[in-house]
Amino acid sequence: MSIKVLKQKELTWVNIDKLDNEALAYLKENYNFHHLDYEDLQGEVQTPKIDVYKNYLFLVFHFPHWNSVSQKVKSHEVDVFMGDGYLITIQHTKSKEIKNFFYRCTKNKKVKADWMQTGPGHLLYRLTEALFRNSQPILDTIGKQISELENEIYSGEQDTKTVKELAIHRRNILQFRRILDPQRYLISNLTHIRKSFLDESLAIYFDNVSDYLSKIWSITDTYRDTIDGLHVTVESLINHRTNKVISALTVISVSLLPLTLLSGIYGMNIAGLPHAQNPFWVWMMFIGMLSFILIVIAVMKKKKWL
Repeated sequence: MSIKVLKQKELTWVNIDKLDNEALAYLKENYNFHHLDYEDLQGEVQTPKIDVYKNYLFLVFHFPHWNSVSQKVKSHEVDVFMGDGYLITIQHTKSKEIKNFFYRCTKNKKVKADWMQTGPGHLLYRLTEALFRNSQPILDTIGKQISELENEIYSGEQDTKTVKELAIHRRNILQFRRILDPQRYLISNLTHIRKSFLDESLAIYFDNVSDYLSKIWSITDTYRDTIDGLHVTVESLINHRTNKVISALTVISVSLLPLTLLSGIYGMNIAGLPHAQNPFWVWMMFIGMLSFILIVIAVMKKKKWL
C-alpha cells in the first residue's frame, strides 16, 4: 500500500510514497484542499514553491539525489501539505531517505515522541533537515572525484576523456545548484510564516536549515570555481601541446621545401644545369643544403624558438 499513517497524540503523519488514484481518492475524501493543489500534484515536475492558505500550507520541495549508475545528480520532488494536526508528504518517486526516516520514527518510540510531540512544524523541520543533510555525501563524492581528476590533469594526462569528465562534473555541480537555490528561499519564507501549526518558536529551527543550505551553497560555489579553473587549465595545456605539434610539422614542411625545390629542378630535362653530368657534386649540394637546414634548426632550438 502506498499510504502509510503514523499518529502521535494529536498529530498525524501521512506518508504517500506513490501518487496513484488510491492516494488521490484518500486525500480528497479526508482533506479539503484546493483543486489547484490537486492539479499540481498530478502535473509535471513542479518548481519549488510555497502556497499559504487559511488553514494549511502546500509546499513543493526538491532534494538532490545521486544516481550511482549514471553518475548524475537528479532532482527528487516531495510535495507537502501541513495544517493543524497533520503533515502529509507525497513522493512522486520512492525515496529511500524518507522511507528510512519514516520507519525510524515508527520503530523508535523516543524518536517518535521527540519529533512529533510539538506539532507538524517541528516534524517538517526534522524531515527537511534530514533530507538536506543527506545531500552532504553527494557533495563529498563529487569533491573526491574532482580532486582525483585534478591530480590526473597536473600529472600530465589531458585528453578528450579528461574534457568529458570535466563536463560531467560541471553538469552535476550546476544541477546541484539549480536544485538548491530555490530551496534556500523556500526555507527562508518558512521562518516568516505565522500559523497556529507554525509558530514563532520554529523560526530558529528553520533558520538552522537555512544556514546549512548556505554552507552547502558555498561548497558548490567552490567546486564550480575549481571546475572552471581546471577547464581553463586543460584547454591551455591541450592548446600548448597542439601548438608544439603544429610547430614540429611546420618545421618539417619548411625544411623539406629547399630539398624539394632542388630535386624538382634537377628532375627536369633542362640543359646547362651546374654539375648535371656529375652525380657526386649533385649529391654534395643536397648534403650541403640538408646540413644548413639542420644547423638552422639546432640554433632555433638553442634559442628556444622551437
